Amino acid sequence: RLLLDDLAVDGGTVDIMADFTTRYPLTVVLELVGVPSDSLDDAVTACHGMFSEDPPERGRSFGQLKSVAVSALGPRGHTGIATGLRDRLDGELTDDQIGYLLFGLIFAGQLTTDAALGFLLGYALDDAFDLASADAARIETLVQDVLREHPPAPFTLWRFTTTEVKLAGTRLPARSPILVDIRGINTAGHLDGPDLSFGAGPHYCVGAHLARLELRIVLEVLRDRFPNARLAVPLRDLRQVDLGGTSGSRLIALPVALRG
Repeated sequence: RLLLDDLAVDGGTVDIMADFTTRYPLTVVLELVGVPSDSLDDAVTACHGMFSEDPPERGRSFGQLKSVAVSALGPRGHTGIATGLRDRLDGELTDDQIGYLLFGLIFAGQLTTDAALGFLLGYALDDAFDLASADAARIETLVQDVLREHPPAPFTLWRFTTTEVKLAGTRLPARSPILVDIRGINTAGHLDGPDLSFGAGPHYCVGAHLARLELRIVLEVLRDRFPNARLAVPLRDLRQVDLGGTSGSRLIALPVALRG
């Protein structure tokens, strides 16, 4: 709520993708992990740097976020996932190794929710949806539909054949790796088919519940505090960039008039 209130101070059009979609999930995940609040700006800067086209800058940004993660391992007695992990793994892993695990949690929790937020807010603030009158059920349905259409990590689900199989006319020997097309499966069956937005089986995302909660809450806050909020450009004009690797796409910008 406070983050959105800050954006609305000037009363004009704001680009939600410029900072909010990065800062909001980071604020949540850093608090859960136990990172000091004064490290938030460093984490935001690091995440922005990860989108740089300059490889050295991307490398520095990953290192900066790793340092933020390690900062959660402060004096014993602090609360958060970080100290809980250290207590459980004391003697098995070093603080630096635990910091790498925490980095993975922070990185995954921010990058995926960041991308999903952009698409979700784009659809929610389009005139066709009418967020101001949306109840909890409609909001939940929109969250599910957007995640199916724009899964933030569509190339993360691997399977391996246990025997020789024939797939789409190609014969694959046993133990062949198969990369599942999450978005393709999500959209082919849509509401009647499987939803692989957060993976499946033993490879199901541990942060799925938190991600959905964050997405629902941001729509509820917008509906209640900014009922006149709307896109400043037509939905069809929003542009996106392919992040590459295991990730999907992210909106380049999302201009929004919070006061209508």
